[in-house]
Amino acid sequence: MLKNKKFILFAILATIISSSAAQTNSPYSRYGYGILRDQAVGPSKGMGGIGYGLRHKQGANPMNPASYSNVDSLTFLFDIGVNYTNNKLSENGVNQNDDGGGLEYITMLFPVSKHFGLSFGVLPYSTVGYSFGSRKESGNVSYIQSYDGSGGLSQIYGGLGIETPFKGLSVGANISYLFGKMNHTRSLPTIGVSGSSTSIEESELKLRTAKFDIGLQYQTRLSSKDVLTIGAFYSPKINSKGDYRNTQITIDPDKKPSIAAGDTIKNVNSELPATYGIGFSFARNRNLVVGADITYQEWEKVKFPSQMGDGLSESQRFNNRWKYAAGIEYSIDPYDRNFFKKIKFRGGFNYSNSYLNVGYKDGENLVGKGYNEYGATIGLGLPIKDSEMYTGRTSYINITFEYKKIDPKIKSMIKEEFIGISLGVNINDLWFVKRKIY
Repeated sequence: MLKNKKFILFAILATIISSSAAQTNSPYSRYGYGILRDQAVGPSKGMGGIGYGLRHKQGANPMNPASYSNVDSLTFLFDIGVNYTNNKLSENGVNQNDDGGGLEYITMLFPVSKHFGLSFGVLPYSTVGYSFGSRKESGNVSYIQSYDGSGGLSQIYGGLGIETPFKGLSVGANISYLFGKMNHTRSLPTIGVSGSSTSIEESELKLRTAKFDIGLQYQTRLSSKDVLTIGAFYSPKINSKGDYRNTQITIDPDKKPSIAAGDTIKNVNSELPATYGIGFSFARNRNLVVGADITYQEWEKVKFPSQMGDGLSESQRFNNRWKYAAGIEYSIDPYDRNFFKKIKFRGGFNYSNSYLNVGYKDGENLVGKGYNEYGATIGLGLPIKDSEMYTGRTSYINITFEYKKIDPKIKSMIKEEFIGISLGVNINDLWFVKRKIY
């Protein structure tokens, strides 16, 4: 009965996250699929977002499904995360601050048999969220053209990981249902001789497709104290289709609103790129872990609906994306009963270039330019519960503080600084023990 309740709870929370995932507030999310979200959860978030080589027992690690094989044979792991963000936008000496956040992810992991783990969860893929305007002049009249957007893509995944007969080698795979929609609205007031009116254009792209991830990890003991894990990840290109809808509304103060039918196009090209990842982790004495990751995504080969109105050609729209991350975790003794000795201290940093470009007028030509993104994290893992049979099986509250800076390649573009606080609750429970009654 208890198992059924946990599955029901997970289903309810999955429904909530799919409709209320954490939102961003960035003008750059107006382009492409919005701002990409990494699959780092729990401890990975505090370690700069690494994960390909992590093989811990603190929760599911969707960044490499091969890690699921490391789950304890008596353990049920449940992890849920929320966050709060504050974005500072700067342009020509003018600053604007926006708040965001919400539910980030849900994962669970449990064993099928020895060295064979199964994981389910809900993760973000991208988010869209912005609201800004530009002031225009017409004679003695000043008015504002406004732009608003919301939505993004989420993924419900299921995955498995298993140790192979080859000593130290594990393999795994995720299959995900990727879904969501991106909404963009432009409000364009016009001032003419005969009066004023407002034209509102609404565009929506809806996507539903399958996504596959494949991972492997090789772990070897270097000494009685030291363990090295090397991991690799691959997600093939998705040749998907999306549904596009466009509606135009004209509002004239002297007339009734006029609604144009606009366009509705089924099965427009909405592809997603192939992703390659490699990383490692080095663990000493079970209390120190360091690691690093490299991620590469082939965005330049991706097709995206030109109807979404970014003004860029297929060759200008996207850049191949590289991301580099490194992180560390340290605790005095994770198996000690003392609260302070079991606290996990984490830190990390990351760098990536943008996969998307923003249209920029260079003389008479429209060209695409992107930005570089720099990030740093610090975090804590606070122990909250030991299982009734003390084995070092501890539940944690994971707190991560994150800073990111977006540095555009064109000086006149908007600069962005991001400060975020993530809170994750990781439940590590004995779930497969038959209790004896005396």
